[in-house]
Amino acid sequence: MELRGYQREAAAPALSGRNSIVWLPTGAGKTRVAVHVCRRHLESRRGGKVAVLVNKVHLVDQHTEKEFHALQDAFKVTSISGDTSHKAFFADLVKKSDVVICTAQILQNALVSAEEDTHVELTDFSLLVIDECHHTHKDAVYNKIMLRYLQQKLSGERGLPQILGLTASPGTGGATSFEGAVEHILQRGGPWDGGVFPSQICANLDTEKITSVQEEQQHLQSHVPQPRKQYDLCQERVQDPFGERLKRMMMQIQQYMQEPDLPQDFGTQIYEQRIVELEKRAAEAFCRKTRVCALHLRKYNDALLIHDAVRMLDAFQCLQEFYGAERDEKDPTEQFLAATFKENRASLQALAGDQRYENPRLGKLEGILREHFQPLGTSRGIIFTRTRQSAHSLLSWLQTTATLRGKHIRAAVLTGAGYSNQTKHMTQNEQQDVIKQFRQGALNLLFSTSVAEEGLDIPECNIVVRYGLMTNEIAMMQVRSSWDRLRSPKASGIWPYPPSILSCSPVLTPAPPCPPQIRELQEVAVTSWLMKEARLSERRQRHDPDSVRLYCVNCSQAVCRGSDIRTVEDMHHVNVNPSFRSFYRVSSGKIQFQRTFRDWEPGSRIACKACSQDWGMEMLYRQVKLPILCIKNFVVETPAEKRRYKKWSAVTFPIKAFDYLEYCSDTHSLSF
Repeated sequence: MELRGYQREAAAPALSGRNSIVWLPTGAGKTRVAVHVCRRHLESRRGGKVAVLVNKVHLVDQHTEKEFHALQDAFKVTSISGDTSHKAFFADLVKKSDVVICTAQILQNALVSAEEDTHVELTDFSLLVIDECHHTHKDAVYNKIMLRYLQQKLSGERGLPQILGLTASPGTGGATSFEGAVEHILQRGGPWDGGVFPSQICANLDTEKITSVQEEQQHLQSHVPQPRKQYDLCQERVQDPFGERLKRMMMQIQQYMQEPDLPQDFGTQIYEQRIVELEKRAAEAFCRKTRVCALHLRKYNDALLIHDAVRMLDAFQCLQEFYGAERDEKDPTEQFLAATFKENRASLQALAGDQRYENPRLGKLEGILREHFQPLGTSRGIIFTRTRQSAHSLLSWLQTTATLRGKHIRAAVLTGAGYSNQTKHMTQNEQQDVIKQFRQGALNLLFSTSVAEEGLDIPECNIVVRYGLMTNEIAMMQVRSSWDRLRSPKASGIWPYPPSILSCSPVLTPAPPCPPQIRELQEVAVTSWLMKEARLSERRQRHDPDSVRLYCVNCSQAVCRGSDIRTVEDMHHVNVNPSFRSFYRVSSGKIQFQRTFRDWEPGSRIACKACSQDWGMEMLYRQVKLPILCIKNFVVETPAEKRRYKKWSAVTFPIKAFDYLEYCSDTHSLSF
C-alpha cells in the first residue's frame, strides 16, 4: 500500500511501536495510515492481533469495505457490529481472526462478559486502533475500555496492546459554555509535531506521541485544499403573528396551571430545560394537571423552535400531529388543552400559509441553492441542520419551492439511527442506502444532522451550508469537521444565521504538560472510575425490590413491584408477573426492525389501560411473551422517595437476570 509523504510522517511513531494519535484533517487518509500500521504490525509480530474500534455501526462496514479489505490478501479480517448475528461468539471470532473491526460497545460487552464464548481480555490483542479517538472521555464507551487498560497498566500488568488513535479534531471536551471551552483549551497539551491536544485525552489514550504534519505540510495542503468560508447574515422576521399567537397560547396554559413563577422565554432551549424539569417534578409528586400541561408546553416550545428554523407550516403540522394522537378524553386537563388548540387551529393554519411572514433564512438558502445548483451542473453539497425535524422540513420545503424544481437537485435526508419519539429515525440500512446514492451521484444534496459531520465516508462536496447552527463560540469550535467535507479547491461553506450572534474568540497559548502530569491524570481517572463503580454497586443494593413500587407516570396508578422485574440479555427489562397483563393493552401491528435477533423478536407496543400512556412493547423471547418496560414511563417509589429515572441502570434496587426455565416452570404450574 503506497502512502503519501505526509501519511508516512504521520505513521512513523506508531510504526516504531509507540502509543500515538494520528491527527489529520478529514480526507487526508487517516484510515489508510492505520491500515499501513496494522499491516507492518502483523508482519513484524508473530501471533499479533488487531482490534479496530469505531463508535458508529455504519463505520464497521465502511472501514471493512473501503480500506481494511486491502489486508485480506495476507490476513483474516472480520467485522462485527450490533447488526451482526454472530456477535454472540465474539471470543471465538477473535481467536480465528487477525483483524477484528467492531463497534467499541461490542468489545466493552466482551470485556465485562462472564460467558466463555463471548469474554475476551485486552491482552488478547496486540494493537487497538481507535477511530474518532477524541471521544475517549467521560462516560463514552471508548473511555470505559481505556480505563480498564489504564487500571491494568498501573497495576503492572504486561502484554497490553499498543494504542493508535485517529482524529480530525480535538473538539471542545463536551463544554457547554464559552468559559468551559476556554478551560478545556487551556488544559491542552503542548506542541507535538506542530499541534496541540487536550492532555486529558492524551492521558486517557496513554499517548506518547501525537503526529500532525510538519515536514510534508505543503504536500498535505495540495491534497486537502482549504475551502472558502462565507458568512451570510439574515434578518429576523419583521412581523411574526404566528409565533406571537403560539406564545399567547402558552401563556394561557401557564395561567391554567397556576404556576406564577414559570419563565416566559418561550421558544428557547432554556425554556425547554425548565419545562422538562417541571414535568419530572410533577410526575414524582403525582400532580397530573401540571405534568400534562408541561408536556403540552414542551410541544409548543418545539413548534416555536421549528418555526424559527424553517416554515410556519412545519410548526403547525408538528402541533397538528401531536393533538391528533390518542389521549385520555375523560381527563379535564386534556380536555382544556385540546379545546385551546381547537380554538386557535384555524387562525394558525391561515397564518402558516401567509408568505408575508415566512422565514427570511429560507429565502437566503433558496438563493444559495439557485446559485450553486445550475441545470446540468456538477454541484454536490450537504446542508447541516440541528434536528431531525428540521432536516425533514427542509427537504419538504425544497420539494415545494417552485424556483428550485428545475435546478436538477436530487436531495434526501440523512439523520441518526438512534430511536427518537420526536421524529422518525433512519435505520442503519436506510443510512447506508442514502450515502451510497450520494457517493454514486444519484443524489447530490443531503439535509443532514451532525451524523454526517464525523467519520462517514462522504465524497467530495463543493458546498456545505451550516443552516442556523452558528449560535455561539462553542459551535464555531465544533464545525471543523464540516469544513473538512469541502475537498474541492473551489469549495465554499456558508452559514445563514441572524446577525446578533456573530462573535470572536481569543487566541490561547497553553503550556505543555510533562509526563508526571499525564501519569497523575491517569491515576486520578482510574481511581475516580473505581470509586464510581463502587458507588453504583452500593446504590443498586440500597432497597429491597419487594419494597419498590412502579406507578404509571401519567395516571399515577400502581402497577407492579420492583421484584417483578427481570433483565433479558443484560439489556431488556421485563415484567414476569402474569397479573401485570391486566394493567396494559396491546396495540395492533408489530414493531418492525431492520434486523433479526437470535433469541427474540419484537411484538406490539403496550400502553396503560387506564390512561393510554405508552409503557414499552412486548417481546417474544423463546416463544414466551414478555412486556419490556421503558423506565421513563413510570414513577419509582422506594421507602426513601418517589423518583423518575431516564435509565434502568440508575435505580436503587437489584434486578435479577431472567431465568427462562424457572419462568416456564412457574407459569406451567400456575396454569394448572
